[in-house]
Amino acid sequence: MLKSQNADGKNSGVFATKKRMTFKEIAYKSQNWEKAVRLREKILREPLGSRFTEAELEEEKNHIQIAGFWGDELLATAVLVPEGNKMKMQRVVVASAFQNRQMGSKMMQFCEKVALDKNAVSIYCHARDTAVNFYVKNHYEREGDYFDEDGIPHLKMTKKLKQNA
Repeated sequence: MLKSQNADGKNSGVFATKKRMTFKEIAYKSQNWEKAVRLREKILREPLGSRFTEAELEEEKNHIQIAGFWGDELLATAVLVPEGNKMKMQRVVVASAFQNRQMGSKMMQFCEKVALDKNAVSIYCHARDTAVNFYVKNHYEREGDYFDEDGIPHLKMTKKLKQNA
């Protein structure tokens, strides 16, 4: 912890912590996975009046779980689903207070690196209409027409991944 000072150099009495934004793979059924599921439900499902089913969550044992942290606090999550030489990215969320602060873009970069490490040549997602511009800013391309998923318009967004030489 760092003690902060006022402009005149006197201690303000306020303590600030040095926190970092980090991303990592987390284990299925771990404590962090449980937190990630709660965050996803809060943002993706509760507004629709639904929850993830046990079957949906059971499928995740075969998927790659990604979490973003600010210090020790889990504030972002995504799930990567290997599909041959492609990777589907789904259930992407960032806590509301951390949206528009680069956390989502940095998580995309991390997901893309994980996908490359797993020998994927491309990554795609089904983006909600409200998230399409976010993916465009992160160099994803629109593919096809809008379709309905969970009662919400979605668009397939794809990005070719570049292997490092």
